[in-house]
Amino acid sequence: MKSYLPGSLQTLRIILVEDNDELRLLLVTGLGAFGHQVRGVANGRELDAAMAEAPADMVILDIGLPGEDGMSIAKRLRRTCKCGIVMVTAYGRVDDRVHSFGSGADLYFVKPVDLRELDAALKSLAQRIFGRADTAWSINAKTSKLSNPRGVEIPLTAQELNFLRTLIETPGENVLRKDIFLSLGQPNDHYADRRLETMVSRLRSKVRSLDADHELPVHSRHNLGYAFLAEINCD
Repeated sequence: MKSYLPGSLQTLRIILVEDNDELRLLLVTGLGAFGHQVRGVANGRELDAAMAEAPADMVILDIGLPGEDGMSIAKRLRRTCKCGIVMVTAYGRVDDRVHSFGSGADLYFVKPVDLRELDAALKSLAQRIFGRADTAWSINAKTSKLSNPRGVEIPLTAQELNFLRTLIETPGENVLRKDIFLSLGQPNDHYADRRLETMVSRLRSKVRSLDADHELPVHSRHNLGYAFLAEINCD
């Protein structure tokens, strides 16, 4: 999988919400040909399921959707998501455009849309949204969540939180395993190394499953300990 943060912004994760099966397939296939990772869904409920499965950088919405319409979805996304919101719809009146932008849309296209223009507009929007993105991770002890530079939140267990807080007390520096065991309240016995390695492996997998473009910046140092090798903000 290509990464674009911070990079060329050539590959975007896109969810397309369009209830017309033929048009949805056309747009998914067309945008995929530009190198984007595109998933197509038919309504707001399917969008929510897709977003829960994996985050999106861009959401493309039709206005006239069954059930919850595109403008309502845009309002909801703007409150909860850092993604770009793009309307691609048959509704071309000025009032519809104004209402869409007021609902949180970043771009507005009237069908039929030229895929080359749409691709260029999506990349330009991604540059505005993500091009100067914060490169730091952040950790919130109150909510027990770690956030990567893209803003994706990773829920932490109590042990994972204690482990990370121990490392970020001296970011970039090695923390000895014996000190980690102490912070976790675990005995430094025959099974201590295995318990720690298992926890770190599970945490890495958790981070990767929520955003494959950002690996957990925790590195083992010659089997002596671990270090957090990235900028991090603490809440």
